[in-house]
Amino acid sequence: MDTAHDIRTALQARRGNWPEICARTGLSYWWITKFAQGRIADPGLSKIQKLIADFAAHPLPANDPAPLAKAG
Repeated sequence: MDTAHDIRTALQARRGNWPEICARTGLSYWWITKFAQGRIADPGLSKIQKLIADFAAHPLPANDPAPLAKAG
């Protein structure tokens, strides 16, 4: 499983909510934009953990098709 890819996919599914994600996580809009574009090669574990925690606390509606991919 490529965690960074999975987080990017989940982030793209929440594109209209990026300002709220920034406010909740403390990550900058610039960083989220560049990470979502795949332009940050080493995003750092703490930043990835902030996104994972935010996605868990604010899941997509059940009919939204892009939750975090599960390893399987």
